[in-house]
Amino acid sequence: MNSIFILQQTNEKLYEMYEFLRGYWEQDIWNLKDDVFSEYRKTSSRVDIKYKKINFSFFNSSLKLELKYFLKYRLTNSIVTIDTIYKYSQVFRRLSDFFQKQYPDLNSFIELDLSKTSIQLRTYLADLGIKTYKFYSYLISQIVPFYQNFYDDRNEFEKDTWDFRKIVAARYSTDRCHYYLHFSDVPLIYRQTVKNYMKMRISKCSHAQCCRDVRTIRTFLQFIYQKYPLWNDLKSLSRKDMEDYFSHLRNFTEGNQKKELEYLMFLKTFLEYIQKAEYEQAPIKPVLLLIFKEDLPKIPMRTENDIKYIPECVLQQLDDNLEFLTPAEYIPIVILLRATGWRISDILNLRYDNCLDHTPQGWYICGDIKKTQVLNHRVPITDEVAAVVKSVIQITIPKSNEFNNPNKLLFVRLRGKRAGNPPEARCVSDYLNRLAIEKNIIDDDGNIFHFKNHAFRHTKAIELINNGMSLLHVQKWMAHASPEMTLTYAKILDTTMRKSWEEVTKQGLFRIDDAGKLKKIDISDIENEDIIEWEYIRHNLDAVRMPLGYCIKPKKQECHTQLNPCLICRNLCTTPDFIPQFELEIQETKAVIERGKAQNRSVWIEKNQALLERYETILELLKQGKIHHKAGKKGREYTEEEKNNAQQPC
Repeated sequence: MNSIFILQQTNEKLYEMYEFLRGYWEQDIWNLKDDVFSEYRKTSSRVDIKYKKINFSFFNSSLKLELKYFLKYRLTNSIVTIDTIYKYSQVFRRLSDFFQKQYPDLNSFIELDLSKTSIQLRTYLADLGIKTYKFYSYLISQIVPFYQNFYDDRNEFEKDTWDFRKIVAARYSTDRCHYYLHFSDVPLIYRQTVKNYMKMRISKCSHAQCCRDVRTIRTFLQFIYQKYPLWNDLKSLSRKDMEDYFSHLRNFTEGNQKKELEYLMFLKTFLEYIQKAEYEQAPIKPVLLLIFKEDLPKIPMRTENDIKYIPECVLQQLDDNLEFLTPAEYIPIVILLRATGWRISDILNLRYDNCLDHTPQGWYICGDIKKTQVLNHRVPITDEVAAVVKSVIQITIPKSNEFNNPNKLLFVRLRGKRAGNPPEARCVSDYLNRLAIEKNIIDDDGNIFHFKNHAFRHTKAIELINNGMSLLHVQKWMAHASPEMTLTYAKILDTTMRKSWEEVTKQGLFRIDDAGKLKKIDISDIENEDIIEWEYIRHNLDAVRMPLGYCIKPKKQECHTQLNPCLICRNLCTTPDFIPQFELEIQETKAVIERGKAQNRSVWIEKNQALLERYETILELLKQGKIHHKAGKKGREYTEEEKNNAQQPC
């Protein structure tokens, strides 16, 4: 049985705070003109900051200690500036009055319920006629979690909220501000089982995937707990329970089949694992008897129209206006997104000491691809892009040290709560979309284009393929784990097919002449010849042989006469005299079918096969010495009576 952990102050933590605040910081009034603040005043935007003071004397000794420690810790670790801690101090007097009224016995910020306190504080300030409560609520929202984490000395896996930054094997993106995994909403009876499962998952899955796992499992377990509040495990889980959950899930996902499939797949993985690992709470009935294949929603296959890439017209507009992107520090990030096609997380993970490499062949950008675990990956870049990277390196190195940039990141926040981390990835797309609005960057339909960081990756992959690079090389460039991932981008244009063919044949083509000898020919000769090059018939065209030539129409264009309707027309009359013509038609149609098979053209094969069967059916009849005419003798010739009448004189 899980027990509830009660957070409280400890002597060890109190001693740690007292030690950290020894000397000047013990004072109840900090004068910002004093020497201890000289370095911090350099980053201040206020001219009068040195004449300001921070007064802690409004609070009792316990809260005073926690406030001092909190502000000094954040200031000395470059999480906040001296301007910010001064703004915090402006709310101390009224915040103290609030505590004395609502929480007269409060001795630590960990005693506060954050959501409840926020509502009470807002009401208290509103009653006083104070409408601006930003710094009041922000201070509370920062300090309560800070001390909840500070006083909790348990192993991270024992907590109900895991900080991925404190777990050695955990995978998370530094370009995001989300590092936590929450279990508090999982029913207590099942919480340890879910934690044990996620302890295994975090070394294999990203933080985002782990959050999806917990969200999926939590939804299911909340449903089961509500249905069976006295259960201590899932041993009695039945197919009927799962069917009830499927119905609940469809309502929960509001008809979103993709979301429903995701929830079911992650749940199925969880149940299968705890069965295989023989968890005590695992269901007795095998998962394959609980969740059937038929239960999973069918999601349409992804098509090339689902690939979100940036159109050429939009890229041109972006190039014309990129200099206006603010803040300017995002400009080189966008340039690298375009030049490399890497995920933005990998761009923001570049190191200034090893991200550039120069060889006799030219410049390369170098870095690690986290998702597919490709280390020291590199792709070629132009001299111009290399110059941009070098300029960023020259700016970053002098400002970096072991405290504000311990990982030697190329793109880094040097101060604030994200000090030592790169900018958030979403900020890049947010500011790109601001630029699109300001500069009226529109798509082909005249709508303001909406940028997404990953679209640059799709665009680069399509660009490489359409420029004739082989899929194998594109797979290597993009660091894809499988060729199937690369094939997603294979939007090969007709012009690319022509260019690829010319590249392949630039060494010359050969043809066998009438004497059976090889004769070299020029590509331009073929291009200008009045012949059909069956190998290069466009993929969106049919090719069907007809008596008077070949029908080569678009696949989507309907034509009721394409398959020689005469062959099924009751008015066609043919005799054994036409056997040579039918044999020739059959021979030619078979040749077209073989070409279709060689090029895997299913439409060619299907339509010409139907035509071939009509030819062969009639030919077989003709070889029997019979006439093919569905209208019959009566339909073409006079009857005996009509003949006699015709021979009588008028």
